[in-house]
Amino acid sequence: MMTSHFPSNAKLAQVSSYISEVFRHCTELGEWGGALSLPMYLQANWIYRRLDIAGMECLLMWDAYGEQQETALNLRKHIEKLSAIAQMPIIYGVSDTTSFHRKRLIDQGIAFVVPGKQLYLPFAALDLRENFAAPRSPARTIVSACAQQLVLLKCLGQWQPDLPAQTWAERLAVSKMSVSRAYKELSDLGIAQLNIYGRQVNLNYETGGRDLWELALPHLSSPVKREIRMLGTTYHEYRSRFQWMQQEWMNSECAAGEWALSKLGMLASPKQACFALGKMEWDWFTKLNPAREFDSYEESTVLIQSWRYEPNSIQKFGGVSNYVDPLSLFLSLQESKDDRIQMALHDLLEQIWEQVKDRS
Repeated sequence: MMTSHFPSNAKLAQVSSYISEVFRHCTELGEWGGALSLPMYLQANWIYRRLDIAGMECLLMWDAYGEQQETALNLRKHIEKLSAIAQMPIIYGVSDTTSFHRKRLIDQGIAFVVPGKQLYLPFAALDLRENFAAPRSPARTIVSACAQQLVLLKCLGQWQPDLPAQTWAERLAVSKMSVSRAYKELSDLGIAQLNIYGRQVNLNYETGGRDLWELALPHLSSPVKREIRMLGTTYHEYRSRFQWMQQEWMNSECAAGEWALSKLGMLASPKQACFALGKMEWDWFTKLNPAREFDSYEESTVLIQSWRYEPNSIQKFGGVSNYVDPLSLFLSLQESKDDRIQMALHDLLEQIWEQVKDRS
């Protein structure tokens, strides 16, 4: 691990004294020997120190960049992985971060220290038993599929605030009532605001891009309702037979899952292709293809996903493509336990925010 040349080491030295000053006596016990056995994404740019806080051993996970680089959600996943390995409470440490990011850390139940500014140790209020799993997050309010699409459009820089609800309904292939309800959902959660001009109601966001994503992420969910495996020949015969129909609901083929992640250059190509279908196309597909499903992976099969919303409803606003939009792709894979996928998703988000920043 790289430690010596990072300018944050001066702040790192202040951690134990700051915790002693504002909470209880804290002593640094030295480096943690388990660091070199961690996955690479938990080694690079992290410094690990064992701490003794009033007789309880904890592990400091210090962000060697000096400023918070990861989202709160990604940090929570890293900490859950680390706590399972280290079997002790984990404290995220960073030289500096914004008040916005500190709130997100608290929302995710992450113990953290910013020397000289803030200390948050939720585990210290618990009965100190041999159970150091990350605390459970409160029950989440999950927004509707329509509301999720409206958020993703804004995050990706495709939102047009002056368009009426009816226009969004037509573009997203939903009813105007669904859009109106989505407006209210986002307003009630404080994610966006309603502006009323006579009889027209518009939705406005105070922020966008990465900041909006982090704000809304606790309320977003995977777009995938169901997955089936079937012979690739059966699926492609279906696509060929009905390509001539040219119905509005008949999407261009949408790569999804690990297959889409590989098409975006984030992951080695898996042996099994994966495609997403919207509700109407899924209904047609399953009626016309009562073919045998496969419970396990075989090289001749493809994975077909049924989505809660049209899988190309967002991406098509930015141009024609043959894969699902990148943020929906992230949501569909975020619960994966595969370290390769988690690293690829992290890189994907960084690429997205760079592109959004360039357009803004």
